[in-house]
Amino acid sequence: MDERYDPARVERAAQDYWDSRQVFAAREGARGEKYYCLSMFPYPSGRLHMGHVRNYTIGDVLARFMHMRGRNVLQPMGWDAFGLPAENAAMANGVPPAQWTRENIAYMKRQLRSLGFAIDWEREIATCDPDCSGSTSRPVRAAAGSSR
Repeated sequence: MDERYDPARVERAAQDYWDSRQVFAAREGARGEKYYCLSMFPYPSGRLHMGHVRNYTIGDVLARFMHMRGRNVLQPMGWDAFGLPAENAAMANGVPPAQWTRENIAYMKRQLRSLGFAIDWEREIATCDPDCSGSTSRPVRAAAGSSR
């Protein structure tokens, strides 16, 4: 046993182990009652802050608890990138919205992954993706009375 705790080494080794074995991936047909743990999707308009860490830690503790109780847990992550917060931040910074959004998603994902949360990253979505934005925008268009 090491005399000193080296968090960078220990945390990286644990996360590599979890990733290589897909420990936190939800499985169709797996044993155990299904449990869905969804925390809010962040706006990719900047960087994560301690409020995000608090929010996702609470969900992560719950997801891990249920996982340890034998549940088939799905804790997905996504990005609330369809709308004004991300677009306004991009314009305020003089960057095209698509570029701003994708760069922030990549940065924030690295931040979240470094925290080692029990997220099923195979199910990650971004509401600005064409396959997602159609289902997101239809209710908005319908409420506005547009058929496009």
